[in-house]
Amino acid sequence: MRFSNIPYLAFGPNGEYERDACVIGELPHEMRKVASEHAAQCIAQTLGLSAPRRILAGVPVYRSFEMRPADAKRHQHAGLLLTLGTDVSLSHCG
Repeated sequence: MRFSNIPYLAFGPNGEYERDACVIGELPHEMRKVASEHAAQCIAQTLGLSAPRRILAGVPVYRSFEMRPADAKRHQHAGLLLTLGTDVSLSHCG
């Protein structure tokens, strides 16, 4: 996977520790745009919709697909559509 083994400095009960990034928002800033563009393609394929240019950061994924909240909540993939763009798993980035 293109975005695997990217180090991320996390904080836990025992202080700081390093692990691999898991979501778009944990990537270095210069990688986030590319990851959100890849995620848009992968998510669009999963949803059966046309892909937006990229997944928007800081707002739910459904906004990137110009969906209404009610439609997103009823969708088969509601969990993914209601996720904030920065919280989209890197597994959706191809």
